[in-house]
Amino acid sequence: MSPKNKGKFGKAKVSSVPETDEFLSTMDRIGRALKPHAMPLAVTCGVVALVVVAYTSWNWWHQRKLSAATEIYARALVLTHVPIRGADDAAPDQDAAKKAQRPPDPRGIPTEFATTADRARAVLSALEELADEYGDTDVGRQGLLLQGETLYQLGRYGDAAARYREYADGGGNDLTVLSAREGVAYSLEAKALAEKDAKARQTGLEQALKAFQAMQPQGDGPRRDEALYHQARVEKELGQVDQARKTLEQILTQHQDTPLKRDIEMRLSALSAK
Repeated sequence: MSPKNKGKFGKAKVSSVPETDEFLSTMDRIGRALKPHAMPLAVTCGVVALVVVAYTSWNWWHQRKLSAATEIYARALVLTHVPIRGADDAAPDQDAAKKAQRPPDPRGIPTEFATTADRARAVLSALEELADEYGDTDVGRQGLLLQGETLYQLGRYGDAAARYREYADGGGNDLTVLSAREGVAYSLEAKALAEKDAKARQTGLEQALKAFQAMQPQGDGPRRDEALYHQARVEKELGQVDQARKTLEQILTQHQDTPLKRDIEMRLSALSAK
């Protein structure tokens, strides 16, 4: 190798040493700068790690809980569609043939119920399990509406009103809450009409009227015409004929496109005849 080339090679080799030293020096300075903060940094990293682990664990547990709640709610919904024995018009032999062709349900869902009450009790049992185990979930709250409907079918009107009210008081989607309020009013009305004592019946109908008035208090709110229509029905039951007529006329004035127009006109005609 010529001295000229050797000089160039040597020069290049020597120039790399300061770069490495400079890199080491920089890291050393960073290390010295961070050394006083080593413990706080370690604590911070530990806390962050714990938070991440805790959130991941909670999210996994929450999803598992939600999945279990959904499974119970789905079973309750399926039970509501199980046929009642002899409820269809099929001949007995045709009905037996249908059952023979129906595969067994892997979830243990019955193929039929003897009565609607038996079916309602099975649905209610599943919903009570949902409420006991997962009542604090969104699915558990949704189950309150189905509980209300099922209890109504069983004639347990007071309990039905309580479930509907629990859902309505908890808030949520406006239309769903509106339906829950309607359920409260219907349940109170049914309970009142089932009373044999005249005074208890009167008191119950007054409670139902207040519930229908609270169903949709906003004049321009959805289903306001239906709420007024129900109020008029109960007012008539209470003997408040003039007020019932005014309420029905209010619907025709404020809600001219109501689909209840024909029913309202028929009721007005009946009230006028009386």
